[in-house]
Amino acid sequence: MKKRGNLLAIMLATSMVFAGCANDNNKDADKNEPAVEESKDKETTETTDEKEDTTDSKETTENKDSENNDDEKTADESSTEEGNVVLHRAYPATEGRSFPTIVVATSGDKIVDAFIDEYQFFDKNSEYKGVPNSDKEFGEGVKEGRILASKIDNEELYSDEMKEAGGEATLMDNYNAIIDYAKGKTIDELEDFISNNEDEEIIDALTGATFKSTPELLRYVVETAKDDMFTISGTAENPNDITLKYAIGAPHGEKSFGNAVVALEGDKIIAASIDEYQYLEAGKTKLDVKSDFAKSYAKDNIVLGSKLENDEAYSTLMKDKAKATKSIKENFEAIENFVAGKTINEVKDVIADAKPGEAIEAVSGATLVDTAGYLQLIVDAAEK
Repeated sequence: MKKRGNLLAIMLATSMVFAGCANDNNKDADKNEPAVEESKDKETTETTDEKEDTTDSKETTENKDSENNDDEKTADESSTEEGNVVLHRAYPATEGRSFPTIVVATSGDKIVDAFIDEYQFFDKNSEYKGVPNSDKEFGEGVKEGRILASKIDNEELYSDEMKEAGGEATLMDNYNAIIDYAKGKTIDELEDFISNNEDEEIIDALTGATFKSTPELLRYVVETAKDDMFTISGTAENPNDITLKYAIGAPHGEKSFGNAVVALEGDKIIAASIDEYQYLEAGKTKLDVKSDFAKSYAKDNIVLGSKLENDEAYSTLMKDKAKATKSIKENFEAIENFVAGKTINEVKDVIADAKPGEAIEAVSGATLVDTAGYLQLIVDAAEK
């Protein structure tokens, strides 16, 4: 199975802290110290006032010995051969009002499916439903009176507003028009189409698309298909028959939210791509910090960051605070590799046997105590 590509190692200039700490200078300095489960025979240690949500970087080290004795395989050595379906996840650079999440499934040089969602800030007093943990510590990273929401989770409301503004199609009409046009085409074919047509011509060529953002989103799909930084692969009987499913949730504490995009063939998970988002001090993001989107941050020195894009700094925090032995990227990869080829019910059985506050021994290479939460997020997506 193909591992995610190498992440560019860029250390942040200043230490990364959680949004809760960044937005409350009156909290104790030790508030975000992690709780570490040292072994099965030792009690879990917690800092004062941190019983409910101990940390956003907690990791158990109880599997450390078993990892070292597992034929001393590295993550790359234990991976299987690359499958015939590859999921590419990317966060294209944008100066707009939305934070796009794009996942593209390729087989060979062709795009076989794609997924698009955009996160955007809205008036908190509106009818928009915020992303998970918006009413908890994650919400402290947002300027007062604003709320971060998924457009797909608010598709009907967003589409109604677009129609009131003169739009002729729904949000999903536009997303589906982009995806349907890309499916079955090679990257070269799509790049030629984009380079040889003006934006209005692109919109006219995509049946059902009317949004002005359509050409930009199509470009994002192509860019993502070419991006090998965050990839995972699996094997399908017929790659053209896979279906991408999506869910957002709170698999790990109250300081972040995550999403999963799952490639299904029948009831079998072919591949799954997961990531989490958190407000990070001095975090790295391709979204322009001077964009309209960034105007809704609670503070100037924080950004909404992908944990994958901030893997090095975030994992350093995990190591320093929680004695972590694996990076967040390595943990996500281990979970993704575990579910590939399994049925939904097989993953459910593993979740049912999981013990709260412990890593799951069966998920080789995953040491996070909330591994079951990420598995559940994948199941939630697969069952949508």
